[in-house]
Amino acid sequence: MQTRGVAPAFLTTGLYYRGVRAEASQVTMLRQALDRWLSGLRLAEVGGQDVLLASYEALANAVEHAYADGDGTVDLEAKYSPQDRCVEIVVTDHGHWRESAVPTAGSSRGHGLTLIRNLAADTDLAVNSDGTVVAMRWHLPQEASAFSG
Repeated sequence: MQTRGVAPAFLTTGLYYRGVRAEASQVTMLRQALDRWLSGLRLAEVGGQDVLLASYEALANAVEHAYADGDGTVDLEAKYSPQDRCVEIVVTDHGHWRESAVPTAGSSRGHGLTLIRNLAADTDLAVNSDGTVVAMRWHLPQEASAFSG
């Protein structure tokens, strides 16, 4: 899938997308790109699916909560630091937080940030007038190694 005006960068130690339209189809594309990048890391035994799920939740939150008029962008930055044995995912929107519709009784909605915090080793959330930044980190054990080639 192509995204207009978006210049992804694939690096051995990272994946970067800037200015992706905050739409469900585009967030799905970002999830797929992140999944491909993560597959190059040997993370299955240390929670690679946790990284993917938490990241997708942060992206979905940006689409749902950041833009009242539905017109905005989201950035995704994924980094692997061999020295620190750390994977960091940063999701940034450039909107303003807004609540979604009130969940109905028995709804499972409204637990996105709790899910992210439970899946990541460290989570930082910064909300300001320029948007929201969600930074998530996972520390790899010594036996896990990154990038097979």
